[in-house]
Amino acid sequence: MPFDSTTPFAHPPTPVPVVVPELGAAGEAVTLSAWFVEPGESVEAGEPLFEVALPGITCDVAAPLSGRVSRLVKDIDAPVIPGETVAWIEPRE
Repeated sequence: MPFDSTTPFAHPPTPVPVVVPELGAAGEAVTLSAWFVEPGESVEAGEPLFEVALPGITCDVAAPLSGRVSRLVKDIDAPVIPGETVAWIEPRE
């Protein structure tokens, strides 16, 4: 069968990075204290994804979009900084 440039190609969704938000003083490291999901699980935008801890407080961080968690990059108790990628989500089509 010859190539037909009008045939649509199915492209898998491009994973989107999930980054640590700015929480304390600018650039202050926090600790990733818990994951609420596992790779392969579906998440909804706004659903708690992980927890970070600063001295004296903890904060849940929500999924920025709906989709499937494809990869967790950081382990529990790892220090993380704002803007650092900690997971990847494949968006729903």
